[in-house]
Amino acid sequence: MSYWNRPFFPEWCSDATLDNSKTYDTMTRIAGTFAGIARSFKAVADYYGWTHIVLLSDDNTKDICWYGAQPFDAVLGHNENYTFAWITLGSQPTDKQLDDVLRQIRSRTRGLLHALYFHLYLASWHPSVM
Repeated sequence: MSYWNRPFFPEWCSDATLDNSKTYDTMTRIAGTFAGIARSFKAVADYYGWTHIVLLSDDNTKDICWYGAQPFDAVLGHNENYTFAWITLGSQPTDKQLDDVLRQIRSRTRGLLHALYFHLYLASWHPSVM
């Protein structure tokens, strides 16, 4: 779009390589990158003093959840100020697997649930957690 000097408004462009404003000088993001979302979540966690964070995502490495989860690991997983756990779950979990994951979340967050991506899925199985 730069060639024609036309603005480009992608509905979703999560790839951080598109942050290069010299190469993509006419692009305007409507939604942020996955890395930007992770940094924004960190700012919210810092503001509220959350230090024990559990990320729950799909275990399919080709799925968008996986790509969205990776920056959270990069931002929070190697930061000494946080206890961060990334738990993956298959797309067809059994009740026992869901119970195991919920036990892990409870033990790592002292009762506070910050599960990203599968939040609604878990709520549909265990509404008492929310």
